[in-house]
Amino acid sequence: MTIMIRSKTLSDAAWKEVLTKNKAVKDNGMLKALADIKKLGDDDHDDAQKILDEIVKLSGQLKKSKEIAATPAVSKFLAELSGAADTALRDVAKAKAEAQKTAKAQAEAKKREEEAGKKDDDDDDDDESSALLTTKMLPLLRQVNKGEMMHVLIARAGKQVAVMMSRKPIAPARRKILADELGVSGGVKYFGGHCVKEDGATTFVLKSEVTGLAKLLKLALLNQTGMRVKKLSCRGEDGEDADHDEDEGDDLVAGGPEGGETPEPTRAKEPSPELVQAPQAWDGARELLATNIGALKQAVRAQLAGQGDDFIDEIDGQLEKLDRILGRLDQRLTTSLTSAAATRDAAERSSALRESKGLLAEYIKYVGSEPLIDHIDKNPFGVKTELKATLSKSLTQLARALG
Repeated sequence: MTIMIRSKTLSDAAWKEVLTKNKAVKDNGMLKALADIKKLGDDDHDDAQKILDEIVKLSGQLKKSKEIAATPAVSKFLAELSGAADTALRDVAKAKAEAQKTAKAQAEAKKREEEAGKKDDDDDDDDESSALLTTKMLPLLRQVNKGEMMHVLIARAGKQVAVMMSRKPIAPARRKILADELGVSGGVKYFGGHCVKEDGATTFVLKSEVTGLAKLLKLALLNQTGMRVKKLSCRGEDGEDADHDEDEGDDLVAGGPEGGETPEPTRAKEPSPELVQAPQAWDGARELLATNIGALKQAVRAQLAGQGDDFIDEIDGQLEKLDRILGRLDQRLTTSLTSAAATRDAAERSSALRESKGLLAEYIKYVGSEPLIDHIDKNPFGVKTELKATLSKSLTQLARALG
């Protein structure tokens, strides 16, 4: 135990030399106890304390013998040996307390990291749930229009309706997502079935009563996806019970035709200067974040350069976690904003803006809940990162640009 027990006196070699010079002195187990010290690891605090206590005890026994009492040099050595053992006991106790403190801090840090990771997962689940009822519905509706069949699950509470669509059968556990979309906790009726194109209409074939559902479904699809379905029908599986809702004229909105002929696209107004500049503004904010995080990494590595290779590798592993911030605040928003500013089709811009607002809300929520951002801003290495201030300013400006 090179860290805690440094004394040269606490060695079997020193005691062997005493025994060799003083034939009348008999070993009482001290030689084995001193030899056991060399077998200790740096973290064997409890074993070290037991061995040192044994050495103190054996020293006391030896000093009581007549042979040693008559040999001043041996008595002096045993006094030094006992004193060294007492000092080592204090060192071991201190090292043990520090190790326990470090272990506790590491456990707490691990717990915080796990909680942060769980929060990230929860955020991801929330984001995924939202996408299931919005952006991921658009391509599925288009595929229905092309003749494919999709599974559906519909939730209804009074005149409120929410709908989910999937290529695969939808598990009952997904009902909670629909209930959350409706904003209710009880009194919800669920309808399972599938969606197909029949006689030019987007048709929901359901296992339950469909009366009065077509108009509510059309409104739900419009609210969730921004897409207006021109012809929509509901019917039971036997085909006898049916409900229809068909628009007059050709006022079809967003994302492509959902029934009948293709309408002429509606031209959007010129984008505002703020919207045109928004993609570059977000890229600029990300570049500043990357620069400041990079500066912090360099400062940490510079101040810890004198440490061992294993320690440096561990620090590098910890620093890599800083990159997860840029990973979450990614370039999806840049792509969405660019699309919104570039398109001259009103429906496409409406869809792109809706996506941009959803991403912006996701990023704002993440920035407010990510503890690592505050930890970085409060770093003790003298690097002024200002991540929270930079992000808050940038996201606020983008929110204004999106109206």
